[in-house]
Amino acid sequence: MTEADVNAAAGRKQLRRLETFLDVAYAVLFVDFIMYLPHTEDMAWTELPYGLLSLLINDSANLLRLIIAVGLTLISWNLTHKLLGPLDRTNPKHTLLALLQLIFVCMFLFFAVADPALESLSSPVGQCLSLALSGFIGIAGWSYARKNGLVRADLSETEKDEVPRNAIIEPVTALLNTGFAFVGPEAWTAGWFVIPMVLVSGRGRLERRRERARVGER
Repeated sequence: MTEADVNAAAGRKQLRRLETFLDVAYAVLFVDFIMYLPHTEDMAWTELPYGLLSLLINDSANLLRLIIAVGLTLISWNLTHKLLGPLDRTNPKHTLLALLQLIFVCMFLFFAVADPALESLSSPVGQCLSLALSGFIGIAGWSYARKNGLVRADLSETEKDEVPRNAIIEPVTALLNTGFAFVGPEAWTAGWFVIPMVLVSGRGRLERRRERARVGER
């Protein structure tokens, strides 16, 4: 076995360990979100008309934003695997980028749970910028892996091009929604639903135009 084969085998092992570590880290983040559900220890909810349901309804705005935060964390986890899935192995520099991506997801969690009511502008802005930076770092990690031969050999160039193209919606959504944070909490909350739909629709129209152009050239 040559030195290159040994390094490749070590890189594959390191990739599996990285994926396992990231899965465990995201699992811890999801458990942490549960701690910020409405508190029930004082049993005051027993005096409410609909019990626990009334407790959730009375705190519905914060609960909605908590659900959005959980959803965005789930999207970040999916994005991580979307960028790691096509890899054959990793190396220390790529691993560092993947861990840096996770750090910014943790920063998103900090801003999300510290001010769920969005009383400070720093909370929605911090959440958006953290997710945007996390996504762009992930894409940078993929680009680095592609340039340094860390991707699977069975992938075609077209498939390699599709990876960052499919991953760009999430960080761009977060970046654009930063502007809605200055409008107000309601606009910011709605932005998480509206912006990706607009981006996906626009990308679909652009791809159809490109396809028609390619057909016309033939």
